[in-house]
Amino acid sequence: MEATEMRRSTLQRKDRGELNQIAAALGAKPSSRARKDEIIQLIIDLTADGARIAPASDAGSPERAPDAAAESDGRAAHSSAAKGDDDDQNGGNDQNGDIQNGGNGDPVAAEPRNGNRVAERGDDEVEAGNRRRRRRSRDRDRDREDSWDGDPVAVTGRLDLRDEGYGFLRVEGCLPNRNDAYVPVKTIRQFGLRRGDQLSGTSRPANRAEKNPALLTLESINGGPAELTDRPLFEKLTPIHAVRRLALEQPEDSDAITARLIDLVAPIGVGQRVLVKGPRGSGTTELLVSIIAAIEMNEPDIYVMGLFLDQRPEDITEVRRCIRNGEMAATSFDQTAEEHVQTAEMTVERAKRLVESGRSVALVLDSLTALAQAYNAALSNAGRAYSGNVESGAVHMPKKLFGAGRNVSESGSLTMIASIVSDGSSSLPGILCDEFVGAANTEIHLDRWAAQLGVHPAVDLGASVSQDEDRFLDADEVQSLQQLRRSFSDGAGDSPAAAVKALEAALSRLRDTSSNAELLR
Repeated sequence: MEATEMRRSTLQRKDRGELNQIAAALGAKPSSRARKDEIIQLIIDLTADGARIAPASDAGSPERAPDAAAESDGRAAHSSAAKGDDDDQNGGNDQNGDIQNGGNGDPVAAEPRNGNRVAERGDDEVEAGNRRRRRRSRDRDRDREDSWDGDPVAVTGRLDLRDEGYGFLRVEGCLPNRNDAYVPVKTIRQFGLRRGDQLSGTSRPANRAEKNPALLTLESINGGPAELTDRPLFEKLTPIHAVRRLALEQPEDSDAITARLIDLVAPIGVGQRVLVKGPRGSGTTELLVSIIAAIEMNEPDIYVMGLFLDQRPEDITEVRRCIRNGEMAATSFDQTAEEHVQTAEMTVERAKRLVESGRSVALVLDSLTALAQAYNAALSNAGRAYSGNVESGAVHMPKKLFGAGRNVSESGSLTMIASIVSDGSSSLPGILCDEFVGAANTEIHLDRWAAQLGVHPAVDLGASVSQDEDRFLDADEVQSLQQLRRSFSDGAGDSPAAAVKALEAALSRLRDTSSNAELLR
């Protein structure tokens, strides 16, 4: 009895985690709800047949024997402890924790639950701390197992964030790819990364348990050094009216009639939102391509981004060849609605990141109608719908992306030029046109009748208008343009045929002069 009490005194000085390891080494697993005294009694019963704990007078350290017992099968103890953690999370296998299984399989009667509840709570807190320490140790071991000592692979791409906080570096366009590098939450928070950031660094290949490579080091962010910077948030930048004209007329190319006509009928300011409205087949894509070519020719400080959705593959190739200094993102008509949405959102987020760094960007989108149709198909039927089975989100999200166009007082601008189909009234195109009333600073309308008769650009001279042009044009130029527009509209009348004749007369005057300045004289 005296030896038993001495062993009990020795074990009382150990914490709950050490007692669990000793019991595991002896072949038993205490219940997660077992009290400390119950675990000690279990160890004493298990060691009664010979695994004695040496008293203090027999050994230099009273804990030497139990430690030796645990270390004799250290791997088994660690495995049992880890398994114990899993069992703790599942609430344990015992019903009441009053009966424990000994090493020989016989039930061992536990001491009655008469202990102090405060002491039990303290033991539980100690055990919780021990479990946390063991989990951290296993995580460190797992990290060491996943460490990679090969040569790093250079990687460059744009960051796409997930709702869970981590992200992927899209290395081939805007859509997911098996070569995309995983970016952990820690890196994203450390450098304040945002969706659309252009990143460069090194990665390691995916191991057997992973699908994608993983980012190892981050070397540059948006072309600059990879360091924590206090950059502004796009939504916090101060939007202001356009103060400078977006010059489209090309002095070297007098045959660029489309650009000259837009400058005269509906001039565009840097940082404005521009809508190109027209029925299908009226030449909206061709007009947008002409605008892209003019911007690249006349505005080298403005970065051009093309976004063409739900297009024919051959049209995508032609448009891509026209963009020389900027970039283009496109999807073909055979891709899914989710891919259209992903491409559009990533491209707009990239444009925002450029504006945050002080760049001026011109984003040309064809079309808002295709984007709304993609959102409508991607959204569930649980949302509020307009007439014609149109989801409310299908209208709101294109408006949100289009609303990113703005001039900012700090530095930089985002000129948003987007096309929209003007067919229908109750269907999605009609609803979309109604929702975008008043959203644009400049509207360029295309005429169905002129397009059908082969008159291009089929610009509706009477409907096209530029808001606030007096803010970025001088008074004399505004007056001259107004007089010219009145002369263009003379004889147009109310009939479609008369409007087409007026357009033909205006285009003839443009071809007979080498510049708009000559025409205005």
